[in-house]
Amino acid sequence: MNTIYRQLCCDHKHMQQMLNAFEQLLLDLFGRSDRDPNTLTLILDALDYFSVYPDKYHHPVEDLILARLLTKPIHGRDAIYEAQMQHEQIAAATKHMCALFYAVANDAMVERRVLQGASNNYLQLQRSHISLENSAIFPQIEQYLDAEDWKQINKQVAEIKDPLFDENAKKIYESLRNYLVQPETAEKALA
Repeated sequence: MNTIYRQLCCDHKHMQQMLNAFEQLLLDLFGRSDRDPNTLTLILDALDYFSVYPDKYHHPVEDLILARLLTKPIHGRDAIYEAQMQHEQIAAATKHMCALFYAVANDAMVERRVLQGASNNYLQLQRSHISLENSAIFPQIEQYLDAEDWKQINKQVAEIKDPLFDENAKKIYESLRNYLVQPETAEKALA
């Protein structure tokens, strides 16, 4: 298995864990009448992660691979086009979520129902995207891309690592990483 492809598979596992933890943070936030600043800080950190790694590294690498895949005589082109479109939708949705939660952090009035609706839509979009790629895109990558394809892709991509799960992770994500590795959170994330 190619190292870039292996990294994308690991990324999906990590993003699913992050989405589960993010959902738990949202439940904690919406389940309280008073605002816990630690929960809001972790939500903002998670949104920062989603705006930095997937949108700036993971999805652009996938886009290179998808473009290469489209040069092959494959039958699942609609799934590829859908995944490419979702990359744009996810980037826009992440910006929207950041704007909403930074408004909350700055004590601006944001209706709870608006925040909850946007959060639910965001989680659904992210999860359906990962599911689409895992079920319809990744099998095609395995089937159709050969060593020469990966050689060409490698020329275009520097080796990347997920800043949250990499052992040399930046300190900016340390509190978020600690939240994810707490025993009770880990159990919830895997449930």
